[in-house]
Amino acid sequence: MTKYHTKKLALAVAALGALALGTDVAQAAAGSQQFNVSINLTSTCTLGAVTPVAFSYTSLQGGSQAGTGGNFSVTCTNTLPYTFGLQAGTAAATPPGTATINVTDSAVNLNYTLGTNATGANGNGAAQNFNVTGTMGANQSGTCGTGSCTNGAATNAIQTLILNY
Repeated sequence: MTKYHTKKLALAVAALGALALGTDVAQAAAGSQQFNVSINLTSTCTLGAVTPVAFSYTSLQGGSQAGTGGNFSVTCTNTLPYTFGLQAGTAAATPPGTATINVTDSAVNLNYTLGTNATGANGNGAAQNFNVTGTMGANQSGTCGTGSCTNGAATNAIQTLILNY
């Protein structure tokens, strides 16, 4: 390469360098904005099926008879308070219900009382287990024309548990 070409090349490189220094280079930009998240939670409870309350009673027995069964569960939103009430029969529920109900069975003519093993609780997001309890008083005769009877024909064998929340 000649001296002339070397000088020209040096001038060209210097010119390109000057252009590069004077050219705006795009810079990455960043921005941010904070925002709120709004949540509207509707609390709820679900009531599991109540197993039947069953009595085995001998006419005129000397002591009262506790019923078996009556198990049920309640699942509610965390910390949501709830209570139970009972209502005799199958009519539309009228909250809050009562703590106990007294019933005389229409088929076998025996009196019994139903209640619950708790008045209520606070939801914890998981199923909580409870019982409808039953007691049949002592020394009742009942009505039965054969050696053994059931209340299968009773018109008032179905009762109502009310969950209030």
